[in-house]
Amino acid sequence: MHHAYARIAIGLGIILSVAIFSVLLFEPGIGGYIPTSETDTREPDAVAQAIESQSEPYCVALAVYFEGGSTFETEEGQRHIARVVVERAKANLRKWGGTNLCDVVFYKRAGVCQFSFACLPLAQRSPRGGAAWQRALEIAKEEIEGRTDLAEYSIRYYMNPALTSDRNACRFRKEFVPVVEAGRHQFFREPTAEERAALMKSDPVECKRYQAALEAKKRAVKLAAERKKRRLAALAKLKKAKNVKVAGR
Repeated sequence: MHHAYARIAIGLGIILSVAIFSVLLFEPGIGGYIPTSETDTREPDAVAQAIESQSEPYCVALAVYFEGGSTFETEEGQRHIARVVVERAKANLRKWGGTNLCDVVFYKRAGVCQFSFACLPLAQRSPRGGAAWQRALEIAKEEIEGRTDLAEYSIRYYMNPALTSDRNACRFRKEFVPVVEAGRHQFFREPTAEERAALMKSDPVECKRYQAALEAKKRAVKLAAERKKRRLAALAKLKKAKNVKVAGR
């Protein structure tokens, strides 16, 4: 009797499996649908390009949003940030990540991200949606498609002076040529050989402040060392006096 029930159960299982497989195979509304009478004529490259066309605007929008939009940057400033990303990709340089816009946005070398937000934890570099994010997407798409009126095609670098240390700002001033200031950011291009020589001889205010801070730190360290030396000397003198007093008893 038990064997008969087992055979019946196995038979029902097979029928049910065939029915489910038929639904998955022939029902277009199911995700596992596989066409049997038609071949997929899409080329793999075309599929990759379709995916890329969706992901690249998203990546540029992330840079626009986190480098500018989420910090209340003006639209002009955000557009210039998008321009920097796109122009770096057009340059097709290994130091910037090549031609793919997503590779450029997330390029990292020696543990340093060329766009600072890309090194944040995923939760901190995920857009929250809303009007600012939608505007960043629009700006990214317009820049990629060449639908902007910006005249500055030479810009490759930018910084927000209010959020940049004197050390890094000094480097920018001595290595790159300022082109335009848009919103809270300043945008730069690479110098010619003559310009580079002139920049290296310059002494920007940020460099002066950074050098002054280094000198102040050195003085503070030296002063602390001298105080420690005097304190140890005083303790040694006190200890010696106590030893002399004990010996004289």
